[in-house]
Amino acid sequence: MRLLVRVVEARGLPATEAGDGLRDLYARARLGKQRAKTKVARRTLSPAWEEEFAFRVGDLRDQLLVAVLHEDRYFADDVLGQVKVPLSAVLDADNRTLGTQWYQLEPKSKKSKIKECGELRLNISLAQNNSEEATTLAHWASDDLTSNSDKSTELKKGSSLPNVLADMSSALSESDEIEITKEDKSNGGPSFVNKLYQFFSVKPKDAEAPAPPFPKQDNTSGNLDETPSTSSEPSEKQDCEATATMTFDELLKAFGSRHEGKEMPESLSGGVLLDEVYAIAPSDLNTLLFSPSSDFLQSLAEIQGTTGLEVQQWKLENDGEILKRIVSYTKAPTKLVKAVKATEDMTYIKADGEMFAVLADVSTPEVPFGNTFRVEVLTCIMPGPELPDDEKSSRLVVSWRLNFVQSTMMKSMIENGAKQGLKDNYAQFSELLTRYARTVDTKDTVDSNEVLSSVQPEQESDWKLALRIFGNFTVISSMFAFIYVSAHIILASPSIVQGLEFPGLDLPDSAGEVVVCGVLFYKDNVS
Repeated sequence: MRLLVRVVEARGLPATEAGDGLRDLYARARLGKQRAKTKVARRTLSPAWEEEFAFRVGDLRDQLLVAVLHEDRYFADDVLGQVKVPLSAVLDADNRTLGTQWYQLEPKSKKSKIKECGELRLNISLAQNNSEEATTLAHWASDDLTSNSDKSTELKKGSSLPNVLADMSSALSESDEIEITKEDKSNGGPSFVNKLYQFFSVKPKDAEAPAPPFPKQDNTSGNLDETPSTSSEPSEKQDCEATATMTFDELLKAFGSRHEGKEMPESLSGGVLLDEVYAIAPSDLNTLLFSPSSDFLQSLAEIQGTTGLEVQQWKLENDGEILKRIVSYTKAPTKLVKAVKATEDMTYIKADGEMFAVLADVSTPEVPFGNTFRVEVLTCIMPGPELPDDEKSSRLVVSWRLNFVQSTMMKSMIENGAKQGLKDNYAQFSELLTRYARTVDTKDTVDSNEVLSSVQPEQESDWKLALRIFGNFTVISSMFAFIYVSAHIILASPSIVQGLEFPGLDLPDSAGEVVVCGVLFYKDNVS
């Protein structure tokens, strides 16, 4: 048996006290001495990992421990919260799965200042050890830190849980200390070993119920004879067959229906490698880049000198929650690095017919320090601006980032090397893509009629034109002075302060004086 754990996402995590409060978050799972770690979600408080791990089940009394941590560049990583799930809870569940559900994160210690730690969404299930499909879906947890003594308690390769339980039950029956069908009265219920044995062991021939689909032990030869599969066997193989019969468009529709309303992811923190607009519909561009029937990847491999290209089919997993495929190839040698094998784990994040996002997790373990990092490349396809003649366009944005799974002093050198290599690769990628779809200059998307209309002056009415000319202060003040002086001349009488004059203001009393004043004013200015 093995335990499959899918770390989906987290929410409600506490923010940092400094800066904008965002964190670099990852999840760490442990079962016994086996450990697994997700990628780091940068600058967020609601990380979404969508990673699955497999743990070998050695001791059924163990419990799964999953913690959410904040990555600290200078000191030890901070544990924000953790959750513990005993294997017995998974074993007692229907179909040996707890499904996908939210778990409340608890502080690591009672002395922790943080009490509200948030929630973690997990999918936990037990699977048979001979399920080949499930093995390809999950990353095996690392047990490099497990001591030899600890490993002795784990199940060895090729062994099965029913055999171990059968040996345990035979030893118990020989000693006549515990009877398997009886309840353990010391704890008020059936004993843990008895309960497991009743669950996994083969029933006698005279039992009314049919034998479960687990291997039974042949006492004469000691070999295992597998019984035929029944309806109670997990439906993973049936799901795989159903997926294989679906076309690429059908897979996208099935995936998109489960993720309606999901927002487009932002560009990754490493930077943008490509940001162009192409004269092609978004769905057609997505088909060109990611459809199994497209020859784009093969053409790109020929240009870059890549060999051994193997592209697997897209598969829907976890009841349509995940759409992924694996692409493997051997990169051409360079002046500094020999030819190395690379594996891309490609997963759709969004696909709604108009907007598409695919995340590729690239692993190159054969390069120097290749086991310490993974490269992530996010490809986003969005509708572009409208073109003349109602032609559709697409905006293609490719960004990247580097996730270090182990600390190394060569971090800066690795980042620079990866950045340069990606830039070279996507320069060739862009050049090849222009053979399938022409690039669009943003200037070409503006209608020429709109440009001309913006250059032509706006036609004004006569009233607006008159108001604009005569409505300024100079014209109004000049007209007021002219009317005022004219009224004074009309009302003026000899030998008294007359008309509109008042003490301190002496106005011309006739039209002749106005002319004389004008001549004198002109003469003074000229001189």
